[in-house]
This record gives sequence, structure tokens and C-alpha cells, in this order.
Amino acid sequence: MAFIDQVSNSHTVQCEEVFLAPGRILKTVSNFEELLDSLVKFLVENVPPANAGVVYLYDKRRQQLVAEASYGYSRKDIKHSLRAKEGAPGQCFAQRKALLFSSAEAVKQQIATLRPANLDCHAKMRRGLPPTMSMIANPLVLREEILGVVLLEHYRQHKPFSEADLLQLEALSGWISLIIDDTQSHLELKHTKRCYRELLGKFIAKSEEERKKIAREIHDEVNQLLLSVKLNLEDIETALPADSVRARERLAVSSSHINQALDDLHELSLNLRPPALDDLGLPQALDWYIRRLSKEASLPIVLEVSGLSQRRPAPVVEIELFRIAQEALSNVIKHAKAASARVKLNFGKSRLVLMVQDNGTGFDTDAALSMSGDKQNLGLLGMMERAELCGGILKIESALGHGTRLKVEIPVSSYDWGAY
Repeated sequence: MAFIDQVSNSHTVQCEEVFLAPGRILKTVSNFEELLDSLVKFLVENVPPANAGVVYLYDKRRQQLVAEASYGYSRKDIKHSLRAKEGAPGQCFAQRKALLFSSAEAVKQQIATLRPANLDCHAKMRRGLPPTMSMIANPLVLREEILGVVLLEHYRQHKPFSEADLLQLEALSGWISLIIDDTQSHLELKHTKRCYRELLGKFIAKSEEERKKIAREIHDEVNQLLLSVKLNLEDIETALPADSVRARERLAVSSSHINQALDDLHELSLNLRPPALDDLGLPQALDWYIRRLSKEASLPIVLEVSGLSQRRPAPVVEIELFRIAQEALSNVIKHAKAASARVKLNFGKSRLVLMVQDNGTGFDTDAALSMSGDKQNLGLLGMMERAELCGGILKIESALGHGTRLKVEIPVSSYDWGAY
């Protein structure tokens, strides 16, 4: 009795291992093609007496089954597609049920339904292999939708597929359908996010280009025009009679206004697009901005840069991190009531990290992010979007009375890095 229990327990453990294996495969592969290759190999190895197999996925646009992965054949890189009722996979798809072809004759009948081009593909895939002895095909079904078909065949001299093998394939196909659907949904979401990032990136790049253009026009045209007016006023003052006191006073006021306008335009030009960001890079642009802001706001702000090398991140990364730092420091000055602030920029081997920290009053982050339409809320969400655009994440740690720490982490792999 103890021996029977031991055998039964061993079989249960073995079955559990088989059903857990597809989930482990999902964690070890790096792309969808590799996942399908691993899954078809897993099925061949765990549904005896299979020697080879193919995973077909249904293409809704073409309305055909497309061979996406195979294992156990002389060639695995031959892409082909099947119509409904074409070959064993097509029959399986059309009938929406598992099919067993338990003899070489039944297999030949199915092969004969292939179109000439697919007959050629079939011959190339099986070149040098013995004839197929039996086959099983099972639909990959999830929520009443057929995702594709799994086909297994055996060609060695041992027992053909049985109903028990078909039942095991059906059970495993349920797991595999879930994994394929989950992976495809993840890839679709990833693609959507990538498209969003690309569109947002183009918009921001266009916006930054406009900023640069306006800053250049302010410097080259408006500044020159005001300087010209100032020089004319000086010439007029020189030409005035010595007793024209009232006129001289008004000219002095006008000259003072022009000087103020020149200073304001200079500030506006710098804020629109700091030249250091283009010419020198992010650390130098931040250093310039922090020195100026610290003086204007009478707030000690320290910049720490580490890991700096000759390489620079892509322009979009530098721009977005600079804008995030601007917004974060603006929030510190407006809302934090801080005695000091610190900005850290670290160029690591695998990631670029920006951190802005203050010792101010702090705030409830959950409450702030849930306040739809609030100006500060929009600033936080904007910074998060900028970080996501760069392929990174933004984290905010804060509590009432304990200051705030904002941290942006961007993987080096998210964007091309290289010397300018």
C-alpha cells in the first residue's frame, strides 16, 4: 500500500511540474519568438510519443494560420500559412476541436489537402526524416476565441498517439493559450506605449525647437532693435540744449525702461532654451540654472554630479531631465518652505539618475496625485510623463513635515547614448 501511495505521489508531483513549466518558460525568454520556440519544444518533450511539432497562430487580417514556431524538424525557419480545412491544422481550426490521426494512412490523407506551395514547405521541413506515423492537432482556445493550433507528430518506431496523449495536449494547450494571449496583450500594450512615447517625443522635440527659435529671435532681433532705440535716445540726449531738464529726465526714464526690457528679454531667452544645454550638456546647464535660481530665491541649492564621462545621453533625455529639474525646483520654492535643497545627477553604468530633495514641509503624495485638475497635480503628472517618455520612471517620496525627494531613473538602454 505504501508503495502504491509513493507511486501516486510521484505521478502527482510530475504532473504539477509539467503544468508549472510553461509559466517558468515565460520568465526566462526575452521575446515572443523565443517564447513560442520554447513552448513548442516543451510540448514535444512532454507529450510522448511526439518527435516534432508546430505552433500556428491565427492571423485575422489574412484569415490564415501562420506557422510561427517549430521543433524537431530538419529545418525550422520555413514560414508558411494554411487556410481553414487545409492540412491537419486547418481541419482542427475549422472543426474547433482536437483531432487524432492515429495511422500513417490518415496522415497522408491530411497532407494531400495541402496546397502545392505548402506541400513544398512540408517536404523541406521534413527532409531526411522518416514518414510521419501519427499526428495530433489541438486548437489554442481562450474565451471562445481560437488563437491558433498546435500540431504534434511522431515519426519513430514506437506506439502512435493515443486518446490519453490528446487529452494531455488539450490540458497543456489551455495553459499555453493563456500565456500566448497574455504575452500578445503585453506586447500590444508595449507597442501602444512606444507609439505614444514616439508621438509625445516628436511633439516635445518640436516644442523645444520652437523655444530655441524664439530665444534666438529675441536675442538676434528684438534685442538689437531695443539697443538701436537706446542708442537713438542717447543721441537725442546729446543733441538737447543744456537747459532741457524735463526732456533729459524723460529720456533717462525711457532708457531705464529699455534696460529693464533688455534684462527681462535676456532672462526670457535663457529660460526658453539655455544655451549650455545644447553646447555643454545637462550637468553644465543644471549648474548654470541652479546657481541663478539659488541667488534669485535666496535658497541654498547644491548640485552633485557623479559618474560623468565623455558620453552624453540622447538630446531628448537631457531636455526632459532638465525640464523635470526645473519643475521640481519651482515646486520647492513655491510650496515647500524649505531651508535648503539638493540636486543629484548620477551617470551609472546601467542607468541615469536625477534626484531633487528638499527639507521643507512635505505633502501627502497620494492626495496630491488624486486631485484632478489641481495645478500642482498637473505639474507632478507632467514630470511623470516626461520621465516615461525617456523610458524611465519617476518616484516621489514625501510626508508632511519631512520634506520631499523626487527621483528619476532612466535605463541606459532606453535611448541611444553616444558622444556628441
